[in-house]
Amino acid sequence: MATSFLQSAKPFWNGEKRQRILVWAEQGIGDEIMFSSIIPELCQSSSTILVQCDERLIPLFRRSFSDNIVYFPRGCEVSEDKYDYHIPMGSLPLMFRKSLERFGKTAPGFLKYDKEKAQSIRASISEGLLQNLVGISWRTESPNKGSKKRNIKLADLAKALDAENTQLVCLQYGNVSDEVKMVKRDLGINIIQVNDIDNKNDIDGLASLIAACGQVVTIDNSTAHLAGALGIKTKLILPSNCDWRWGLEEKHSYWYKSVKLCRQHKVDDWSLVLRQI
Repeated sequence: MATSFLQSAKPFWNGEKRQRILVWAEQGIGDEIMFSSIIPELCQSSSTILVQCDERLIPLFRRSFSDNIVYFPRGCEVSEDKYDYHIPMGSLPLMFRKSLERFGKTAPGFLKYDKEKAQSIRASISEGLLQNLVGISWRTESPNKGSKKRNIKLADLAKALDAENTQLVCLQYGNVSDEVKMVKRDLGINIIQVNDIDNKNDIDGLASLIAACGQVVTIDNSTAHLAGALGIKTKLILPSNCDWRWGLEEKHSYWYKSVKLCRQHKVDDWSLVLRQI
């Protein structure tokens, strides 16, 4: 989800120290999560930080970042007397990520989930059994050109991951109950859905669900960014012509230390990748 450039009489921020900075999100929720990794560094060089972001992220950001940050939902007008400079969140790397070495400044698990809730979810899912809980997500609703090339059929992903002592958990947003029931009917593979959590609108709850799983297998969507930002062990399945942010041949993400990149080798053919995972 893109938005128009902020109309403000205040200047664009170019690294001026000890100023009041408004950081505003102009892209999708996955992008907001990715670029928020730079917020702690921005706090160190600024007197006041205002963050305008997707409202679903505010509880998670509040728990994870400095108490001195003031948050505003996207679409909410921020009075210009509250800040001296502004910058789109997606432009922060221009200032703080000028080389690959500087990605090392991102702390593993820079977003903090609700530990008590995660423990409660895990206990309810596992029912006391020692199981490997694997969270899965298999499609994106991104309107961007070519985004559907990222999607994988749930049945194919479930078959690849089905193993003894392993329980699959649905992290996919949207109404996927029919798909899950079909996999159970046709393949005999049970995928747990935690209906108390809205995977699209309750991002803080989804963060706890991801943490409860302990490991994630997902395509390139917002779930991948959230799992990586939480520091959860993640296998990210990428199409042959993937987004720029995942590099060209890297096997691990330089944005998220816990994310392993599993790349498609032939257009529209997921068979080799699915065997590898």
